[in-house]
Amino acid sequence: MEIRFFYSLMGKFLIILLFLFQKSFSQTTYYHRYVIEFTDKNNSPYAIEEPSQYLSERAIERRNRYDIPVLLNDLPVNPSYIQQVTVTGVKLLNRSKWLNSITIQTEDSLALVVINNLPFVKTASPVAVRQARPSLIQKQKLQEDELKTAEADFYDYGTAAHQIEMMNGNILHDQGFHGEEMIIAIFDGGYYNCNPDSLDVFDSLFAEDRILGMWDFVRQNDSVFNYATHGTEVLSAIAANTPGFQVGTAPKASVYLFITEDVSSEYPIEEHNWAAAAEVADSVGADIISSSLGYSDFDDPAFNHTYADMDGKTTMCSRAAATAASKGMIVCSSAGNEGAKPWFYITAPADADSIITVGATDSTGTFTSFSSHGPTADGRIKPTIVAQGIRAWVIDPAGWHHTTFPGNGTSFSNPIAAGLVACLWQANQEKSNMQIIDAIAKSASLYFNPNDSFGYGITNFQLADLILKGEAPFDLNITKPVVYPNPFSDSFGILYYESSAQSIDVELFDMTGRKIIGFNHTLQAGYNFLPVESLEHAPNGSYLVRVQFSDHTDVVRVVKVSQ
Repeated sequence: MEIRFFYSLMGKFLIILLFLFQKSFSQTTYYHRYVIEFTDKNNSPYAIEEPSQYLSERAIERRNRYDIPVLLNDLPVNPSYIQQVTVTGVKLLNRSKWLNSITIQTEDSLALVVINNLPFVKTASPVAVRQARPSLIQKQKLQEDELKTAEADFYDYGTAAHQIEMMNGNILHDQGFHGEEMIIAIFDGGYYNCNPDSLDVFDSLFAEDRILGMWDFVRQNDSVFNYATHGTEVLSAIAANTPGFQVGTAPKASVYLFITEDVSSEYPIEEHNWAAAAEVADSVGADIISSSLGYSDFDDPAFNHTYADMDGKTTMCSRAAATAASKGMIVCSSAGNEGAKPWFYITAPADADSIITVGATDSTGTFTSFSSHGPTADGRIKPTIVAQGIRAWVIDPAGWHHTTFPGNGTSFSNPIAAGLVACLWQANQEKSNMQIIDAIAKSASLYFNPNDSFGYGITNFQLADLILKGEAPFDLNITKPVVYPNPFSDSFGILYYESSAQSIDVELFDMTGRKIIGFNHTLQAGYNFLPVESLEHAPNGSYLVRVQFSDHTDVVRVVKVSQ
């Protein structure tokens, strides 16, 4: 009776308002998908004191380990509110507890009138037209370049060797950290051909049951292997594991595969999908989110963001990314490929605070023309770091079992970095997400002189590990070589900071002038850590380390003692 009465008295007037509201966004488009934002979480059946109702044991353990409180935004959206919305006949798509909202689909204007007038509904905003049907292998729009070649060098990492070694990620792997027991949630547009027995590089993921779950937030099902090749390429940068052919940066990590991107169109609903996926990632206990997605311009320009929106507080996905960080996760987001386009700047959620935003360089560390620039609209340094994003080797999902190609885009530099972040955190599990991010920035090549293109530069993951372990004396003015530990027992390291790459000769002499060790090394721009090892049989006493540059020589005294 109440609904009939409402329809009879107010229906026509509100339908006109709704029509005008829609027309303000587009003169030609009728919207079918909406974000319904609620005013509160009153009378919720869930309780902050009982997080096991809505968080996994692993998610609760993370909060306990890092002293992160369970808050009101952890409570799921009030199911009574959802029920009162869906009883109008609309289709529920996704829900976001952090944004306290849901997305729905409907063509019924009267249902929207009813929803708009529910006392707990704050706003009902259009976010997309009807969902289109993507082709089976539709490429993702934003983040990839189809440059392919048969050229490849085969090392232990296969074609991926350089993109790992330029950040000293191989050192973490050599120490036994490959991402074991770490969980990475990957957000993308689809994972075509990732299903079992399709691509050899993912055999171990299935054999070891390390694909922990999957969900398509666009279509509300778990069929993530049927659409878009881009996510497959991204996954290979992290989790490929065929030594001698292609090895990713975290080849032993476990993953969740989430589709949040509708590759057939570009609308803000995808940002809400992103938020919903981030909450699931948190709830199941994921450690890291790797997102190679970015939002600035949409198919309907009325939805377009402005640069002022890139303040980390405005867009749905950026707000969700910052909330994910507050829950103890590390979010790794591609900076975007807008550097040579009119937009120029980073795209959401890359502007979020307390996350790692990854730009792109070539294999020599030269910044790429397409990589998006910072800063954020409120003046924060972005990107955070850069990694190889030109000719970054990934698997070709549409090819035969053993085909790789060099892809271009920050969507590839991002997962390369994200996998190494997982390995670094695995090696330092007692550290919080923000301590990990801080060490990554401090170890990067431009930490003392960041800019709006490179951010803090190329990370040295070996040095980041030493910083976290307290073994690297982090000095803001490293102008001379720093040797540690000193005294040493069987090995030591030399920390350098150099503004440009160059070749050096390193020699170790005893006090009689006899050379014990000598080797050549190429210093990269930024921080360098040179290990000097296998000295367990050398006699105790003093030694001199001589480092010969092209224009000068540094000499440092070290002392060997018994353990």
